[in-house]
Amino acid sequence: MKHLKTLVVTKSSAVPKILNWQVSTVVTIETAIEKLYEQTYSVVAISKETNEIDKNKLQKIGTLLFPDVTIVEFANESKLSESVKNGYWSKHKPLLQRSYLDNSFEIELANSL
Repeated sequence: MKHLKTLVVTKSSAVPKILNWQVSTVVTIETAIEKLYEQTYSVVAISKETNEIDKNKLQKIGTLLFPDVTIVEFANESKLSESVKNGYWSKHKPLLQRSYLDNSFEIELANSL
């Protein structure tokens, strides 16, 4: 089974947990960029506490050098898993967000006329 990896950029010392995900934490954006060169990650989660300049740096470098990586922001540790899963699945399975209507009744009605 393929393990999904996420890299969390936060100043918190607690190790966050996401069900069925391998989580690595770093404190600075520079360390996160180094980790991205070393390993492949599915998602990079950035804390909202991080400086805007550093966030922009990671987003620009991430989109140019690592196009397969999804970059998301999270407000606190409790919202981390939800943000990571929503960000990953919206990029990799966009059809899940679409809803299709079943028009079998209209087809049956048209065939009966």
